[in-house]
Amino acid sequence: MQRVIDVFQARIEYYAGESSSRVLASNNAYYARLPPEMVRAAVSRVFAAVAQDLVSGTVRAFPALLGAIGGQRADHGARVSDILSGMAFGFELVTEDFGVQFAGDLEARLFWETTRSRLSYAGAMALADTFLEAREAMVRAQGEEIFRLSAPILPLYGGILLLPLVGRIDAERAGRITLALLEGIVTHAAEVALIDVTGLSNLDAAVADHLLGAARAARLVGATPAFVGVSPAMATALVGSGSELSGFETLSDLEDGLHYALGRLGKTVASARARRKR
Repeated sequence: MQRVIDVFQARIEYYAGESSSRVLASNNAYYARLPPEMVRAAVSRVFAAVAQDLVSGTVRAFPALLGAIGGQRADHGARVSDILSGMAFGFELVTEDFGVQFAGDLEARLFWETTRSRLSYAGAMALADTFLEAREAMVRAQGEEIFRLSAPILPLYGGILLLPLVGRIDAERAGRITLALLEGIVTHAAEVALIDVTGLSNLDAAVADHLLGAARAARLVGATPAFVGVSPAMATALVGSGSELSGFETLSDLEDGLHYALGRLGKTVASARARRKR
């Protein structure tokens, strides 16, 4: 409806300025941290997108802008409710003003309210989608970092890698551990891979099968795997559950593991344990 479009465009600067003031006065958790001129610029872009959709008779520019804003704001710690409340201030201001500008024109006011409803819904959906995508990306990145810290590949010595494992292992994590181990062996041209299970909270038959699979994969790329930190209690539990570690070297602690690995490389170093016995 052209008369609504004309009034909206004529008063767009007023809407941007007044909406910015209302947003800042509301102590919105996110926008309160921003300089007033930045808030005004953001609100002006929103009203410009609304004007574009009013002119074209479509619902494209506004949700596209809200989607872009959502990705940026999510990275900066904003919440969906922060942005939606700011959007509501702007739309309510226009509704109030149109109540005056079109006091006797019910058709114009109904046109605006219908348009407002369509824009609000499409904008909220676009905003929610981009927030969800941004948060999922953040969770994935955090998961990668947690995995990296929980299964680091440590080059101990030329040709020797250490994979210290902590926490619980399931099928998904086991697959990622295997991949990380193989990449580490290839990257560092490792000949021996020490898999330290001392910090595992659940070394049962299922976990043992996962780790045996990783060890077999290590052999396929040319490294000799060995398990470190297998206590007598662990060994007994594994035998009782039917898991078979035979064919792989098992060592009680990291010191023994390092000496075993050095021996595989044809090197020897007197251990602290041996020196204490002298």
